[in-house]
Amino acid sequence: MAGHLRVYEDVILRIPYVKSVSVLQDADEMRIQVLSDGRKPPRQIIREVVAVVRSYGLRDISEDAITVLEIQSDDELKDRLRLRIAGLSIASSTVGIEASCRLSRGHRTFEGRGQGSTRAIAVALATIGAVNQALAPLEQLIFHGLETTRVGGVEIVVVTIADPDEEFLAGCGVLRDTMEGTVIRATLDAVNRRIRLYSGQKV
Repeated sequence: MAGHLRVYEDVILRIPYVKSVSVLQDADEMRIQVLSDGRKPPRQIIREVVAVVRSYGLRDISEDAITVLEIQSDDELKDRLRLRIAGLSIASSTVGIEASCRLSRGHRTFEGRGQGSTRAIAVALATIGAVNQALAPLEQLIFHGLETTRVGGVEIVVVTIADPDEEFLAGCGVLRDTMEGTVIRATLDAVNRRIRLYSGQKV
């Protein structure tokens, strides 16, 4: 059985952006754990793994059985710095509130624009627009929602984001100064991750 599982591991390792893989047999269920280098969206990696192992005869494997761990080394982090706030401008127009958000990563600057019924939503959309510029040509993120709540007497802003496959990310920020700055921090909290764990199973 171990030799049979090794065949699947060798096949999956042929995918260029897969750094390592473990194929495990748990009772009657097979599970696959993949470590990726972060060059491709996890949902795409999961789909490719399914396609590859099915082509080698493992027909009953599903996306639910696959977990992708995306990790960046210290050297990679130097080249892929966290996104930081570089500037924000807001204006009112006849169609609502318009915001422009600038984010920086290293020496590069990314700008996004957003339009919404409130300042907070316009800022969130503008921030995600700037994030998508930084992510290109990787998968693009979509604004999902924004809420404010109180936890232990502290006001919190929560921003939720979805990718094209409806995998959700959430970030939060404590409202210390302005709502606009807190919205940007909450949005970046959802996307600035050194280690991200993805599963094929929707939760």
